[in-house]
Amino acid sequence: MTTIVDALNRIARQVSVEAPTNWITAAATEHVEIRDDFLPEVVDEILQRKDLPAPFSAQYVLPTDGSETYAMPADFLRMQRAPMSVYESLGTRRALVPVSDDGVWTHLKSVGSTGITRYYRLRGYPANWQMDVYREPTAAQTITVSYVTTRWMATSGGALGSAFTNLGDVLLFPRRLIETGVVARWRMRKGIPAEGSAMEFESELNRFSQDSRTRRVINFGGPDSDMQIPDIPVPDFIPSA
Repeated sequence: MTTIVDALNRIARQVSVEAPTNWITAAATEHVEIRDDFLPEVVDEILQRKDLPAPFSAQYVLPTDGSETYAMPADFLRMQRAPMSVYESLGTRRALVPVSDDGVWTHLKSVGSTGITRYYRLRGYPANWQMDVYREPTAAQTITVSYVTTRWMATSGGALGSAFTNLGDVLLFPRRLIETGVVARWRMRKGIPAEGSAMEFESELNRFSQDSRTRRVINFGGPDSDMQIPDIPVPDFIPSA
């Protein structure tokens, strides 16, 4: 893996900026822009655009106890954009239906019954996201949430995180992906043509996304089949033998 310092030094050379002695304490405007503006923006764009596998994504089992509201993990960035991002882990394993309209949520609760379907909504703000679930799940009705984390780096000891605080910290993303994204932003902000760097960033991002998502491709129908596990029709409940 590449250290964040190594990536920043390479970025500095590409934009004709002299690298500082210490990137963490550097206070010159151009260094602050690269470290505190362009680098976090590129990381956020990648995480917002792509549902990448672990360590960028994770699963969380709600501590169900009959309550309606549950706090999301501290590293929660957003929900994965997939039909089964929230599902009942036991029994029927049905997906929960997302609700984005407060009026619909209020109406559901006023009706007082959801039939066999469960609904959820996400509310709050960064570092304080919460999930409401209706019907409220009991302890015997486990619900699993698949989400995208804020993680993009690791310490030299292997601890995952989202803040660059040590010169030995390493990137979890490919070096070239981060470099092209930061250089493109630098050039755009400085009024320099950036089309080449932006196109290279898009190419690197798409390649990384496709390569890392291969674990999701489960083929049951030969080389030309697009069928995946959720497409296989099965009963809601299969009794044990």
